[in-house]
Formats: sequence, C-alpha cells, structure tokens
Amino acid sequence: MIWSTFTTILMVLTGGLAQTNATEPKAPRLTFLYSSNVTLGPTIEYGDGPKGNRVAIPIIGGTFSGPKLSGTIINLGADWGLTDNFGTFNPDTRYGLRTDDGANIYIQTSGPQKSDGIHLRLLFETGNANYTWLNHIVAVGLLKGGNGYVLIDVWEMESP
Repeated sequence: MIWSTFTTILMVLTGGLAQTNATEPKAPRLTFLYSSNVTLGPTIEYGDGPKGNRVAIPIIGGTFSGPKLSGTIINLGADWGLTDNFGTFNPDTRYGLRTDDGANIYIQTSGPQKSDGIHLRLLFETGNANYTWLNHIVAVGLLKGGNGYVLIDVWEMESP
C-alpha cells in the first residue's frame, strides 16, 4: 500500500515536470543611455596581493552624452582594478558625473574583462530630482580601452 502510494506520488510529480513549458522567456530590452570618453591618469601599481594584482587608475575627466543625460566626468575617482589568479582584469570604479544642467551623479562599475572589452555592471546614485530614476535602473556597459582613455557605451535594461 505504501509503495503504491509512493509510486503514484512520484509519477504525478515527475509527470508534471515533463509537461513544463519549454519555451524560452523573452529577453529584456536594452535602451541606449549614453556613451562616454573617460580620461585616465597614470596607473599606480600595488603588486600581487592575496586577491591578485591590484592597480589604481585615476579617473581625471572626460565627457558623456546620450538622449536623457550628458555632461562631464568629474576629476575625482579611480578604478581600483584587480587582475585575478586566472589573468582576468576586473574593474572596480567609483567616480562622478556632472550633467550639463549641474546635477552630480555618483557611479560605481564592475565586471569581467572579455576578449571584446570589459562587460560592466553600473550603479548610479543621486539626490537630484531630475535624475533619481537612475537610482532604480539596471545598467550594463561595454568598455573599450585606449592609451590614456577608455570608451564606455551604456544601456538601461528593461522588461520585454
């Protein structure tokens, strides 16, 4: 009796799994936010530490421009990047944006280096009423390096 009850329950449970919808969910949309050209200062080497090879790359200026916001990059911030034991560089930036209408926006980025550049996760923080929407978005970016500068394209991720 117990065996047949167990078998029945098992068949019901596994049968339900076999009938799940196999369609792939819709991917989120990406809406262009801005492109930036970030000016960098000389790299400061900290050497190999317990977590990998740490560097500090000063962020000393630049510009950003997009459909909803544009302005300059404040000369206050750095990338405290780390190259891990697998040879992957992982940026850890904190710096500021100043919009053309005078709003200050704190930004933090991180993400792994890939063969085509660095894939970034971006977090924004501001108290300016015109830009508080940035506090609540999920943003991703692609970073391409240059000599003394980096180019970053940023998108907001939205539901399909």
